[in-house]
Amino acid sequence: MSYLRTIRTIGHTSAFARHPHRTVVGRSTITPGHLQIVSQRHFSYEATVAGFWQTLSQSTPVAYVQQGMINLHDLTGLPWWATVILTTVGLRTLVTLPLAVYQNKILARLEQISLEMPELIKELKAETAYAMKKFNWTEKEARIMYNHSLKKQWNNLIVRENCHPAKTMVLLWGQIPLWIVQSVAIRNLVSMLPDPTAIEAQIAYTELTLGGFGWIPNLTELDHSLIFPVALGVINLSIIEIQAASRTKLPSKLQTIFTNLFRGLSILMVPIAASVPSCLCLYWVTSSAYGLGQNLLLLSPRVRRTVGIPAVPSELTHPYQHIRSTFAAKLGALSGRLGPNNQHPPSTKA
Repeated sequence: MSYLRTIRTIGHTSAFARHPHRTVVGRSTITPGHLQIVSQRHFSYEATVAGFWQTLSQSTPVAYVQQGMINLHDLTGLPWWATVILTTVGLRTLVTLPLAVYQNKILARLEQISLEMPELIKELKAETAYAMKKFNWTEKEARIMYNHSLKKQWNNLIVRENCHPAKTMVLLWGQIPLWIVQSVAIRNLVSMLPDPTAIEAQIAYTELTLGGFGWIPNLTELDHSLIFPVALGVINLSIIEIQAASRTKLPSKLQTIFTNLFRGLSILMVPIAASVPSCLCLYWVTSSAYGLGQNLLLLSPRVRRTVGIPAVPSELTHPYQHIRSTFAAKLGALSGRLGPNNQHPPSTKA
């Protein structure tokens, strides 16, 4: 793969550029810096950020995704806007959709074993009361033994069902790295990285300038209409509100904090998306739209049974009707709050 070869070449070149006067004698390395009695090192935040960005843009996963997009574009003959969308849908189907199904299975198993806990707690309390009388335990000793036994029983259930709570974050472990890698790969195409002198990079850049559609004919420029940035914010907010509306229990304080945090991040992404090339913004919108569809799809009981997610009490029988009614209630409450402020008191003039 040409991009991988380019990265290896750049790596060797940059290493030589950092130490142009290094001399190797046998296994010893001698540099002019070793001849100085005092050497000074200066930390630079800008240099650190630039070095991190360079390392990320020249990483192997980014090179594979970047070369894969070029190969798909050349093989199918699709315009670049369609190539970006097709690559996004393909990678999310291969990576994040299976992880989302698996995560939902883990959540369902955790809920199932939590239903077994009341009976186990009842038995443990009876056993603890009997042990207090038989072994003359104090209340503190009994509480320690009870908590230890309860934790052991919970861990046994987790091992039995293979549903460790840490696995409920498996979707983020796959989705965030994928989002970063593909974003950097697209940014590389726009910036002709990792080697701007490579003919393949220049061809890809030229095709991107002509591979847009509608209001964004040039994918290397910003979306001045702000259609994509605003759409990105709306889609991300929709995902958050649908997840909140699909809960059958009152959210905890931590869940409320995270929901508000993600709402803020969704709004913050709008100006960020307005400042990046439109092809990158197109990728973000496509990825978020796929996530919205994925969440809606996995709410359906029929789909959940098809992919092997067990039924649980918290599952909504008619999820789409529930979400629609929840949104209608929120809009009604909002209208009720704004209504009195817009109404003027009746005139008292004769």
